[in-house]
Amino acid sequence: MKILLVDDADVFRQSVANLLRSRGHEVIEAENGLIGLKLARTHLPDVVVSDIVMSQVDGYAMTSLLRQHPTTADIPLVLITGEADLKGMRKGMTLGADDYIAKPFKMDELVAALELRVHRRRALRDEVEQKLACLGSGIGMTLPGELSQPLKTILDTSRSLAAAGQTLKAEEVIALAQATHAAALRVERLTRNLFLHAQIELFGSNPAHLNALRQALAADAGDVVAAQARRCAEAGARTPDLQLKISPGSAAIAEAHLAKLVEELVGNALQYSSSGTPVTVQSYDDGHDFLLTVMDKGPGMSPELVAGLSFSAPAVRQTGEPYVTGLGLPIARRLAELHGGKLLLHSEPGKGTTVRVSLPARPPAVPAPADELVR
Repeated sequence: MKILLVDDADVFRQSVANLLRSRGHEVIEAENGLIGLKLARTHLPDVVVSDIVMSQVDGYAMTSLLRQHPTTADIPLVLITGEADLKGMRKGMTLGADDYIAKPFKMDELVAALELRVHRRRALRDEVEQKLACLGSGIGMTLPGELSQPLKTILDTSRSLAAAGQTLKAEEVIALAQATHAAALRVERLTRNLFLHAQIELFGSNPAHLNALRQALAADAGDVVAAQARRCAEAGARTPDLQLKISPGSAAIAEAHLAKLVEELVGNALQYSSSGTPVTVQSYDDGHDFLLTVMDKGPGMSPELVAGLSFSAPAVRQTGEPYVTGLGLPIARRLAELHGGKLLLHSEPGKGTTVRVSLPARPPAVPAPADELVR
């Protein structure tokens, strides 16, 4: 395991670190919470072990900040303290700690707790990856259903116009034309998503293409996010509901791909929340990553639905019309991953859904040719 150990008591920290290393674990030491935050984002350990009472950024604050950052949000975190009490344990767990160990403790107890948390994290990741793979392989099965409904609408409305166009009232003709146009837009979006899905999978399987993809830079990423979010809100007649909290920043992704990612996430947030409720889009550059967050106050999803990715299945719109967006989330997630980032989703029934995306703020350095390397 790669363990980040955070404690401002030098003797205790070094003693625990040496014992963990003697058991074959890689240990990264941090003498306070501020340094711990930086090392967690840099090294992405398998698990974080932290004291609570520290002079610079205590364990509670560090836990909260780690959970807010997409790159560290799912790293298991175990808090240790010499002042164990139920109130402190409840506070730590509420902030996102995975376990709580009181001093003094046996090394076997600590190692067992860490191995359990790392194992659970890996098992959960494997399960999610398997479900995503099943989702991708099932796209071919869902496409006929996704296409058949809007195509049926186009055929039915155009047939009605052709058969009874002379006898229909003007408002009826307008209503049929609007329904046809809306269905055509759905077919057009699905077609674009299908081609993009194929394209990004090809990029991911070709190392040269992948390297070229990651050299792209959206220098004004905040402007791209704001513009695309506004377009989504206008298209859904939800402009008053859109809340933008955008800071200047750059992201290592092509502007077109960033706009597509925003389109899918903001579009879903608007689609699955009621008119009159806020949809918040926040982005900023922390110097290392470009961070994008999309939050809605929709009905939310149960943990079982989130784990099973059921939010890509048919949902019911306010009009009662089924609406399917089977490709949107896989595309957004894959775009983030191909550019060296990640996408995390959190949802609770009755509280809404939050999607967090992290992307490198700058493209990776291009390795020098072999004959230019210093030997």
